[in-house]
Amino acid sequence: MTAQTKETDARILIDDQLRAAGWNPADKSHVLTEVLVTGGVLNVAEPNTRATVLTTADGDMVPTGRADYVLLDQRGRPLAIIEAKRQAIHPYVAKQQALPYAKQIGAPFIFLTNGELIYFWDYQNDDARIVNSFFSRRDLERLVHMRTERKPLATVAIPDTYLRQGETRLLRPYQKEAMQALDRTVELGKRRFLIELPTGCGKTDLIVLYIKRLIQAGHAERMLFLVDRDQLAKQAIETIQDLLPGYSSYWLKPGMVRQEKQITVCLLQTMIGRYHEFTSGYFDVVVMDECHRSIYGTWQTALSYFDALHIGLTATPAIYIERNTFQFYH
Repeated sequence: MTAQTKETDARILIDDQLRAAGWNPADKSHVLTEVLVTGGVLNVAEPNTRATVLTTADGDMVPTGRADYVLLDQRGRPLAIIEAKRQAIHPYVAKQQALPYAKQIGAPFIFLTNGELIYFWDYQNDDARIVNSFFSRRDLERLVHMRTERKPLATVAIPDTYLRQGETRLLRPYQKEAMQALDRTVELGKRRFLIELPTGCGKTDLIVLYIKRLIQAGHAERMLFLVDRDQLAKQAIETIQDLLPGYSSYWLKPGMVRQEKQITVCLLQTMIGRYHEFTSGYFDVVVMDECHRSIYGTWQTALSYFDALHIGLTATPAIYIERNTFQFYH
């Protein structure tokens, strides 16, 4: 089998994965393929157009000046390019091949894939990282919008008080310190966090108020709040709707149709069977309550599927927390 045929096999998989993320590879207002990149102008290559063909050190054929796929926003502007490699090639090696194309056409994001592994690269801010699916057009447009709105978390004041069930409550010093610690690590680019506070210390209030800060600073728009019991889901949705009345939220229950709201509360047991209904870029933040009970086996698969900031909450002292809880939250 030739290298070219193997790359064709990868593209069949890639087309299916794009459809699963809401893209239509046959619709030129969604996806362009075999794009000649010249002087920042996009030109779809004719099927019989001859191009200079180079061979990289790994034996992959590279038509000079062509992007394999370009994903477009609703106004026809480039959102991301996809660099497709054949399955025998690790896609991460294509980083420097893809980067000039993205810069030349003004696409802010790059996907690197061989049909099996997918890397997402926000090349202006982070290194490429493995994700579990392509992002939808809505996901990518949201990331672009948040980038324009983003401001340092330190510019959003931490309040001294907040309203809870109609009464004014003081934000405790340890709650403020937790927020400040989160601020520092979020700004450094960390993506996983573990908060340990004893029962009754207001972990849910703290994290809901922190979600508000992330939204206000342009660091997040869509949140998933996962729990492992109905009682905790009820408590979470009541707290969210009390503290964040200006943001849409709902409890995604078994059999319920998914709603396009900013904050989703869900039992982890429900999400295990439904996470494939979402793209891996659908949520910006995933909060897991009582995380020491809930990150094993299949349950962890549902958690790690999402490319998001992951925040674990626990009241269990560190010496009693399973080692892989620390590993998951880095």
